[in-house]
Amino acid sequence: MIKRTASLISAMMAASTVFAATLTVEKDKVLFDTSKDLCGIFFEDIDLSIDGGVYAEKVRNGSFENWEIGRWGKGLPFEYWQTLGACERTIANYKGGEEKFGSRYAFIRARKGCGIANEGYFGIALKKGDSYTLYCRTKGNKAPIEVAFERYGEKPLATTTIPPSKDEWMETTFTFVASGSDDRTRLAFRTTDDDSFAIDAVSLMPDNAVSGIFRRDVVEKLAALRPAFLRFPGGCWVEGDTMKEAYRWKKTLTPRHQRAPQWNIWKYWSSNAVGFFEYLLLCEELHAKPLFCINVGMSHRENVPMDKMDEFVQDAVDAVEFCNGSATSVWGKVRAEMGHPKPFNLEYLEIGNENGGKEYEERYALLANAVREKFPSVKLVFNNWKSTKTMDGAPKDLRDDHFYDSPAKFAHELSHHYDNFEGDFGIFVGEYASQTDVGPWGDLRGAIGEAAFLIGMERNANKVKLAAYAPLFANTEHSVWTPNMLYISSSQVFASPSWTVQRLFACNTGDKVVRCEISDGDENLIASAQIAANGETILKIVNFSEKAVKLETNLSGRALATVLTGNRNDHNSLYDPQAVVETTSSVDMTDGISLPPMSLSIYRF
Repeated sequence: MIKRTASLISAMMAASTVFAATLTVEKDKVLFDTSKDLCGIFFEDIDLSIDGGVYAEKVRNGSFENWEIGRWGKGLPFEYWQTLGACERTIANYKGGEEKFGSRYAFIRARKGCGIANEGYFGIALKKGDSYTLYCRTKGNKAPIEVAFERYGEKPLATTTIPPSKDEWMETTFTFVASGSDDRTRLAFRTTDDDSFAIDAVSLMPDNAVSGIFRRDVVEKLAALRPAFLRFPGGCWVEGDTMKEAYRWKKTLTPRHQRAPQWNIWKYWSSNAVGFFEYLLLCEELHAKPLFCINVGMSHRENVPMDKMDEFVQDAVDAVEFCNGSATSVWGKVRAEMGHPKPFNLEYLEIGNENGGKEYEERYALLANAVREKFPSVKLVFNNWKSTKTMDGAPKDLRDDHFYDSPAKFAHELSHHYDNFEGDFGIFVGEYASQTDVGPWGDLRGAIGEAAFLIGMERNANKVKLAAYAPLFANTEHSVWTPNMLYISSSQVFASPSWTVQRLFACNTGDKVVRCEISDGDENLIASAQIAANGETILKIVNFSEKAVKLETNLSGRALATVLTGNRNDHNSLYDPQAVVETTSSVDMTDGISLPPMSLSIYRF
């Protein structure tokens, strides 16, 4: 990988002496206002994006709830827990009245010095000097229990002791500062004598977690995108494989350790610790408008009968009331009791995800009419799937279009997709990414193709109102969908070149779209121009070809140029997270514009 510098780019352009085309920007020809909500993010629980991702919890299956007999023909009550030496372990059920900590807990019988351990999400990462808080509930141990954050073959990074308890549950809270750094520690509980004990609600949170919930390094990457909105919680996660596994937001409002885990269509258990309320808190933290996607009574394999849809209609109305209602309304009061009396101001509600056909149209109309009647200001989003294109006869504001294709198709075809669109609704490109002909970690060519598509959406801002790259996150140890925007390990997060493109567009947005044309050029050159409120011109140009070109232009004077370029397969990684980065320099535009091969160039002047 090569870090591109301004001097290198100049050297690349030295051989380019012939104008490839003519660029004309007519700053006095305003076409329409820009869409201030164009650049947002889409959050789906895929590839351990929440547990093991943005959620700061370091213990996996700390409540011992990941157990369902029948899915594999057997139970997995101790998933992600190991036995240490001579130890017998079983799962017990809470008696009536104790369910506030879930339905199950673990019971351990062990010889002296033996017990159980948890390695979290492919290792518990601790950083020297950082503060963490361990929480757990125990009962029944006659002798102390030793707790250690172990490094294999080395001195533990932190230790504590749980004192003996009787027949009542005892809470232990232990805050410590890590004495060293290690990505692969494990949390071990060992008896100090032949003994038995019950344990539940094991949790380890870094004390610098954002809102006490989210990993700070990951949130910082999201904040750098300046997202106008956050679409959540999916995706196929909204539908579920069956209605039993469909996302139901009300079930996520209970205290964290009481929430039942949910089997994820992407082949793992989701704790639901980040639920409806937590997503809204993340929106607030990012200053992003919430865009909630609600189940419409349809899953991948089955649909709710029309005469049973009242519950789902009420869920939609109640969800908006939870977000927007006063603290004295039924669901606004629930929100206030959870610590947030101020409304979240939900502006967008998407009804269904990738649903279509007559079955979807009937169910969409039920939810849309009910929400529009009680909350007329909320913008309603319908799906563009199968035969559903316009949703005639039902209230609607935006259509959700999804695109997963090659970088070349994004650059050459999809960048013009909305040039001739006509409709009585706006467009929300809810998911898009270069998915074919790209590397597993995302690469420069894929990002430049997406940049061309973004330019096409900017040029049609009177039609395209919102757009979000997908998927957002993947754990580096569990990536069943590739590529993604951000990759997370137990201790690191790195961004793909697509993240850089999204950030550059969000940070370089004007107020008015003006006429911008490239004449005598080829399909590899795509451009758009905007005017900011202070009179500054913002010009974006993609050169999707493998050669450097130079454009003749009617522009003159100096400009601040930000350029993202490199070799087509360049990508970032845990090993080299800054392999593909943009450069910024001052350039003179009087003698034309020089474009490196495979590049996004942004000029402000």
